[in-house]
Amino acid sequence: MASKEPFRITEPETMRALAHPLRQRIMVELNVREHARAADLARTLGEPANSISFHLRVLAKHRFIEEAPELARDKRDRVWRPLVERFLVDGTVGHEEQMLDPILRWTRDMFLRDRDAPGAEDDFHQGTASGAFFTRKEAEDMTAEVFAVMEKWWDRTSAAKRADPDDPERKYYQVLFSVGPRDLAGEPAPESAPES
Repeated sequence: MASKEPFRITEPETMRALAHPLRQRIMVELNVREHARAADLARTLGEPANSISFHLRVLAKHRFIEEAPELARDKRDRVWRPLVERFLVDGTVGHEEQMLDPILRWTRDMFLRDRDAPGAEDDFHQGTASGAFFTRKEAEDMTAEVFAVMEKWWDRTSAAKRADPDDPERKYYQVLFSVGPRDLAGEPAPESAPES
């Protein structure tokens, strides 16, 4: 089972290894399943098994995952398990934007999506941006409450995913939470729309 202690990323090479969106998704899947073969992950993620195998080897090289030979059927069978569940990045390692940019693009798309597009009603989408006047302590307390709710739902949905890893109704949803003081005076004004 993966360590609950956050893994601190301090090397640029380690950051680059985890920055790839498919490797991040593999880590999520492994943490839910607790162990898997490349073929299992390939089927779930819709990627070729040889591509998944490559990404697994990169993750193993950087100690995010390891082989679990005791779970293998024979010597050729490779089963992988996660070593870490959470990551900490202090923002000075380098290559952080490679990890963050796809998440920010996804967030922008969530807010700007066409609710009337074909298939838009098939999945739940929700985005919100709001503000409040916090003290630092209040912001920390609210964040702890949000994290507790997220942890509860992670545990609940992970248990259901482990029970039925290929349930077509169960999809990977991204949740993004960010809180911090915002000084609008320091932000550039948006360009005005052209007058008609």
